[in-house]
Amino acid sequence: MNAGRSDSRIGIGAIAVALPETRLATHAQAQRLGIDADRLERRLGFRGLARMGAGQDTSDLALAAVNQLMARGLEPSSLDYLCVVTQNPDGAGLPPVSAILHGKLGLSARVAAFDLSHGCAGFVYGLAISKAFMEAQGFRTGLLITADPYSKIVDSDDPKTALIFGDAATASVLTADYVWEVGRTDFGTDGSHCDALHINPSGHLRMNGQRIARICATAVPQSILRALKLNELQLADVDEVLLHQASRYIIETIGEALQTPEKTKFYAADYGNVISSSLPLALSAHVLPSVRRLALCGFGVGLSWASTVLTRRQADTGVPA
Repeated sequence: MNAGRSDSRIGIGAIAVALPETRLATHAQAQRLGIDADRLERRLGFRGLARMGAGQDTSDLALAAVNQLMARGLEPSSLDYLCVVTQNPDGAGLPPVSAILHGKLGLSARVAAFDLSHGCAGFVYGLAISKAFMEAQGFRTGLLITADPYSKIVDSDDPKTALIFGDAATASVLTADYVWEVGRTDFGTDGSHCDALHINPSGHLRMNGQRIARICATAVPQSILRALKLNELQLADVDEVLLHQASRYIIETIGEALQTPEKTKFYAADYGNVISSSLPLALSAHVLPSVRRLALCGFGVGLSWASTVLTRRQADTGVPA
């Protein structure tokens, strides 16, 4: 167990990532679709897209992430709570992934478990919901899972989506003995543009990327600034602005809008836009130990967005609390 804070507040204790080894090369796919591969990489930034293996499903990716936590010391018997963020559950979505994962882990019948149907803003939404839920119930240890393999719904012949989305899952330990303190959150939704990212009758993803980028270029910086204000902070007080890794172009556009391009970084070149997993993956694998405070923003399907502030309270030993 990490030595450190132990109170009624809930924060992030540890994060594990399940990132498939298989990669779909975007250059080859761009050539197949008749797209300028070099221009595409400069704009989107993705060299390869992570792909889960044949026969794998959403709960398998989620389980792989949790298994890493257990290998590092997490005791399933310590869990009070389980939330799975996904829009692409196993099968037809019934039973929910949380119930399937609960069974695979052999968790106690007293564990509260549910799915949260959300996309790119799902990790920040999940943090806020889980923190409030666990604190209200007096729970001390829970898991927030993100698992949204869009390869299940992407049309490989659609140039607007086939070169963007990767597969991954993450598992975050939520605990009173935390590494990252979670601040107050700003939320937003513009349902008038909900059709900009949707599933068509054939079951394939359809996206108007230009419309999403245009709206996010305004809504996201405003949300980040509101979240900072909620937490009595300014941009100068954060070391990094960690954004949903939608594409290189969107990251750079938001950085310019905030007038702090040095604080917004693009990390996902080797695995793609992994939806709700992009923020916890970046937080676990890419954010440097020297970063003490960061603004966090997820945005996308809905259209929706959510921003908060994370503050590092102790060294991350990698061992779940």
